[in-house]
Parts: sequence; structure tokens; C-alpha cells
Amino acid sequence: MSKTKIKYVSKWVGKILHIYDFTYRQNYYFIFAKTHKEYRDICKRQLKNNIQPKENETGGGFNVFTHGKDKTKVCYIWAFLKRNIIHECMHAISYVLRHRGIPLNDDTEEAYAYSLGFLTEEIFDNWKNSRVKADRKKGRKVER
Repeated sequence: MSKTKIKYVSKWVGKILHIYDFTYRQNYYFIFAKTHKEYRDICKRQLKNNIQPKENETGGGFNVFTHGKDKTKVCYIWAFLKRNIIHECMHAISYVLRHRGIPLNDDTEEAYAYSLGFLTEEIFDNWKNSRVKADRKKGRKVER
């Protein structure tokens, strides 16, 4: 386990939203990208991570990469449309919980639902807040 203490649930680091789930001690990187190429370019530029190209992949995706000396598994999620974001978040949640010995069934469904709610809420709240800040910088009226 890394010695770095995380003091936030989510924050933007450039074009990547870093989300930390304290319950399952899991790191997620969320990237708003319309195409796999855009996702790869952001990861290469910001994380120095060379992701293999995929032909014509649009919509979204989910990957797991190992980081650092302590081999921390980080879930990478990329998408642009809300339905694709939720879809890819479900894949990420399924990976995280199954790898912690929690299979999806009637007895564990609530854990999956709460985790999916947490992850999507962090993404959508941060997306909304980043759009509000961008609009204020451009002098546009912001409605709440």
C-alpha cells in the first residue's frame, strides 16, 4: 500500500478526474473523451501511459493499469455521453467488487448499487462544477 495519504474524494488533474473510493480503497481515473484516440492522447500526455490503439472505438471504455512500486491497480474509465459513462462505470464497479470477493448476486446487489451511485455522482458533480467554472471564466451567465 502506498504511503501517500489521499485527503480528497475527487479532484481534476489536468483533463483527468482522479476519484478515490475510501470504502474499497480504489483509485479511478475518469477521462471525458469522445474517441479512443482522444483518450489515448490524454493518457500519453498526462500519465506517460502508452495505450494500444483500437480501430473505430467510440462511446467509451474501461481498463485497469498497474501504477507505482506498490503495484496499485487503477481503473481507467473514458466516455463522453451520460449513458456510456454509467455503462463503463458499471464495468469498473464490477471489476473492483469481484476482485474483492464480492460477486454480483441478490445478497450483494446493494453494494454494487451504492458503489455505482458513488462513482457516477462524483463524475457528474465534477463535470457540472468544471462547466460552471469554465462558463464563469468566459463571462457567461451561470444558472444553478
